[in-house]
Amino acid sequence: MVNLAKKLRALVEQESSSFGLFLVAQTDSPSNLYRFYLDSEEALSMKLITDFTKHISEKIDATELSTQAFTFEISSPGADRPLVHRKQYPKHVGRSFDFETLAGKVSGVLKDISANNIFTIEQLVKEKGKKAYPVLIELPYTSIISSTIIINLK
Repeated sequence: MVNLAKKLRALVEQESSSFGLFLVAQTDSPSNLYRFYLDSEEALSMKLITDFTKHISEKIDATELSTQAFTFEISSPGADRPLVHRKQYPKHVGRSFDFETLAGKVSGVLKDISANNIFTIEQLVKEKGKKAYPVLIELPYTSIISSTIIINLK
């Protein structure tokens, strides 16, 4: 089934750009379930995911990828999954993040991304006995190991 996983991935990657999508993750299971997580540089709608799923389904039906039964799913990565591509960040400017960097953990609001991939993060600094105040730090994209959006449920 490894061969099928590779064929499906190649098909998804080949077709995704025409929909303004890109692959961020894939999971495969022994029960022949293949999940593909796609994102875009713009806000991602369920209609776009549905249209792309239908398109891939038609492509699979038109070719003979496998003689065995399998299931595939296409989904957005969800806000709780770590961001893995540089092009995922711009649409999240203004949101709070937890960044794991080469120098340690950084939490704050992503304020800006420069043309040379420097992220400006606003952190709240709290000193003992004083009110918290914002500090801007610059974080090179190359120093980010992983990052997750902080979901505020207010």
